[in-house]
Amino acid sequence: MAADTTDQNRVIDLSSGAPRIAKDLLESCIHCGLCLPACPTYLATGREMESPRGRIFLINQWQESLVENPGAMMNERASQHIDSCLGCLGCQTACPSGVQYEELLNSTRALNTARQSVGARAFMRFAFSELLPHYGRLLFLGSLLRLVQMIGLDSFFVKSMKSLSMPRLKLLNRLASWQMFVPRVPPHVTLPQKTWRSGAKKGNVQLFAGCVMDVFYNHVNHAAIRLLKKRQLVVSVPPQTCCGALAFHAGFVDIASQLARQNIDLFLPASALAEAAEGRVEQSAVSTKDFLTEPIAVTSAGCGAMLKHYGHLLEADSEYAERARLFSERVKDLSEVLYQYQSAEGAPPCKASGPAEKIVYHAACHLAHAQGVRIEPASLLSEEAALTGAHLYDLPEAEHCCGSAGIYNLINTEMSLAVLDRKMKFIEESGADVVVTSNPGCMLQLEAGIKARGLNVKVKHLAEALDANDPASGD
Repeated sequence: MAADTTDQNRVIDLSSGAPRIAKDLLESCIHCGLCLPACPTYLATGREMESPRGRIFLINQWQESLVENPGAMMNERASQHIDSCLGCLGCQTACPSGVQYEELLNSTRALNTARQSVGARAFMRFAFSELLPHYGRLLFLGSLLRLVQMIGLDSFFVKSMKSLSMPRLKLLNRLASWQMFVPRVPPHVTLPQKTWRSGAKKGNVQLFAGCVMDVFYNHVNHAAIRLLKKRQLVVSVPPQTCCGALAFHAGFVDIASQLARQNIDLFLPASALAEAAEGRVEQSAVSTKDFLTEPIAVTSAGCGAMLKHYGHLLEADSEYAERARLFSERVKDLSEVLYQYQSAEGAPPCKASGPAEKIVYHAACHLAHAQGVRIEPASLLSEEAALTGAHLYDLPEAEHCCGSAGIYNLINTEMSLAVLDRKMKFIEESGADVVVTSNPGCMLQLEAGIKARGLNVKVKHLAEALDANDPASGD
């Protein structure tokens, strides 16, 4: 089967006939090694081939082999090192040469999806195209999982698999190992399609709720809406689908591109651009100006990074390129919107009645590295700590990956736990009561690590931490 290289023309060179990674991208790495301290898999293993420059070396070797053997897949051993990369982009932040490691990694994975087994490939295509994009199916599975948890079947299943110890049942054993990453599923409360304000309004904002976020952490989206309302913003939650991040990072670029087109059609219809071009803004039932300018707030760092990538992903698509660019320009992490619109309701200081909480912040990779958003969450947390009397401490290696990385912890569980162990060591040593972060994958991973170590530490999304001081009575 052909590699999923749709919309990757700038990175993948087709001049030689067969898809190749652009040579200038590979040659930009000077192998200086400054990326090594920023690479969680290198720190966990100490192995050169588990580092960014080691992986670039392997990619380069594979590309050179294509001269004599066009279309050859990367060998199994090299592929394992590529697959073990978290894609956290810490190396890209550290690199003084500006190596576009994300482009190299994603292109390599896209060109190598054909080496996967037919079963694995079919399962992932099904999950990425038939499960995650369909909100009703996700909610049904979430409700089913909640029922399983309520009657204790999940714990019974894990204990049974451990006691049976049957290595032949690989799939069931793998499912049992995944259970540690699954949180208690809360009751789902539907998000309002739109909020209203009777007083002054500062503007409109659309909320991208996310699929995993809204099933496992639905309360975070409600907290986000309350925070946005406090800033005199009218919040709407348009129909939407999966952002495509998991499919894209697994190499299924065609699925990610199609999901991008669907979201663009939902958030920025082609008719909006046509009306703007014809000067018919006022005649539109929904203001075209709003469609073109109002921010799209995102509570999931992984989703936000992907949504901001749409402009690049579809730049070769003549029908969608302009709308993709406009869409991506509107996407903001929730912290960016909250930072831009300072609270208008001026909540009074709310000192804790007991001992002051100790808070540390874990910077989600796809917020700090992929989006470059650092000042806003740090500033908002500092203000909140000053307001409540909490103590905000710096977490060592705060921008290092926790090991979640989308579905990485499900596929590369052993390496994921090794990376998590280093993160948990710093959290435990900090004496923190609360760990704040901005991504559902990080929350799942950190909660698993805390449970495994028996720590009395809460994991909160930034929206929860900010909303906890003075939560609104409703949405």
